[in-house]
Amino acid sequence: MLKTGDIVEFDRKKQFRYIRPLGGGGTGDTHLFEDETTDMLFAFKKYAPKDLDYIDEYYVRFVEEIKILFKISHPNIVRVYNYYLYPEAKLGYLQMEYVDGETIDKFEPCGWGKEWNDIFIEVVGAFEYLENNDILHRDIRPANILIDKYENVKIIDFGFGKKLKSDEKGGKSVILNWPVTELPDEVYNDGTYNHQTEVYFIGKLFQDLLGEEIEKFSFNHIIDKMIKPKPSQRYKSFFEVSKEISTGILSQVDFNESEKEIYLRFANQLCNVISKFIDRFNPLNDLSATLSLLSALIRDNSLEEYIQANEKLLNCFVSGRYYYSSRKSVEVECVKNFYELLIRLSPYRQKIVIDNIYTRLSAIKIEIDDDLPF
Repeated sequence: MLKTGDIVEFDRKKQFRYIRPLGGGGTGDTHLFEDETTDMLFAFKKYAPKDLDYIDEYYVRFVEEIKILFKISHPNIVRVYNYYLYPEAKLGYLQMEYVDGETIDKFEPCGWGKEWNDIFIEVVGAFEYLENNDILHRDIRPANILIDKYENVKIIDFGFGKKLKSDEKGGKSVILNWPVTELPDEVYNDGTYNHQTEVYFIGKLFQDLLGEEIEKFSFNHIIDKMIKPKPSQRYKSFFEVSKEISTGILSQVDFNESEKEIYLRFANQLCNVISKFIDRFNPLNDLSATLSLLSALIRDNSLEEYIQANEKLLNCFVSGRYYYSSRKSVEVECVKNFYELLIRLSPYRQKIVIDNIYTRLSAIKIEIDDDLPF
């Protein structure tokens, strides 16, 4: 009979057929295997550092990479399936999704598939997801961003990754393995490395990839702001970059007139309710949470004509403090139509709609409350 806390060991061995090597680096090599049961291909990353002087330090990083990858799930980030650790020998293996593709610097739009605009949006979306989960990649270079055979972005190699604690703002920088002619001020001056720093390096990466073609790139103006050396002139986060991408794009993507009308009606009623934010605008920035909260709100007000608690509607999109009106009414039908629109859309189009909501909300007045006695 199992009891809570019992350690259960599954020691049945799995069989993998070796296919070929995939590549290697200073801390180990990656090989391709086939699972004999499922016929699935997997990439196995073997921890085996070439420099034995740092074997303990690199082993800790390898374990940290495992912890990071097991806590995240995103279509544009490599998926991890299992790990095998041998601490006594400072050896380990990481079983990951096999990405059949090429590095981002080898990508060439073919005219019928994805363009650089699509690749840029996917990369920013992946790093926004890492930002939301307080994870720094810290090794941004072409070799660590793959494009699979379906032209999907896959971020790989979290060997230098860092999971930030709640009271951490960032960390010291690492030396990147691709040439960057100019470091951002925070790295150059005191070695600070945070999510805003990663905004800079992603911008620099695309500037390098696009070369002279950057002048024709739809988001050239965004890259220009991403690569400002001074943090005060740069986007503060990938959330800001993502919001900038979505701003104004609502009419350019294939939204029909009915969808636009549903969005505009809801956005106008939502923004009409709130009068100002206290200290700062703090978006919820969690689509699954927003959908869940909206669903519960609609259920709780299903017999009403108007939403009975405007703050519950606002909390579907923002957190933190704000002033709102309880007298201004929001129609339940309006909220329901907006929710049904969202769940019909693809993830990419959902994000455009939500980002446009955030853009509207962010334009609302912010009042600073310093809470001083005199």
